[in-house]
Amino acid sequence: MTEHREWTHDGTGLAWLSARLGRPEPGPGHLVSQLLPDGYQAYVRIFHRFESLDGAVQGPSWREWAERSGVPFLPELSHRWLKDGLETQDEDGEVTTVRWVAEDGALDAASRRALAGALETVTGDQPVHYAWDLAAVTNGLDAPLLRTAPLAGLEAVRTEAAALVGDSGPEYWWPEDRTWVVCTDYDLLSTYVACDTPTAALLLATPSLETIQATPHTRVDWSTEPPHAEARPH
Repeated sequence: MTEHREWTHDGTGLAWLSARLGRPEPGPGHLVSQLLPDGYQAYVRIFHRFESLDGAVQGPSWREWAERSGVPFLPELSHRWLKDGLETQDEDGEVTTVRWVAEDGALDAASRRALAGALETVTGDQPVHYAWDLAAVTNGLDAPLLRTAPLAGLEAVRTEAAALVGDSGPEYWWPEDRTWVVCTDYDLLSTYVACDTPTAALLLATPSLETIQATPHTRVDWSTEPPHAEARPH
């Protein structure tokens, strides 16, 4: 007999956030508004870095790969718009096609450190809440997993949570004053941030993060098509 477990955000630290998620109107695909709460001045997309399969070498930026694939660098950019691989030439002139991967469900470590460092200039050492929702479901927990620590304690929180939810997320993190919210969805190759205008400007100007401004209406799923898709190189 299948065991049925009730799953609710009521009475948890995620209740305020989940109540403010959803689509403003019917339509195809999934939007930023289904990941992040409404009412913020700005929304930013942070692209997860491309790396070699063993994580030893950093790959091209999304902007560079989009340019070489002949597609525009837009807030809706999907990895499915990009060429399967990029050709590189070694010192002997030999051309090879290199394939790169980006991690889904977790912001890569370098970008995570850069994001936490940037947000720390805004938030200081106030408490920050870290939450795992779907990861908690899939790992058999009875409620979302929440932990609280300053931004300086993010990596320690992730290490401690890994025993319960694996090496993913946090899916959500936000400070006590809720001036920003970070979301890394379990199925996406990008992280999204809701914040005020000055914080968005800070993130967009952080050189170690690859970012682009988004809106609550920006599509986040992988089924979008680039403009003039029929001309896209394969």
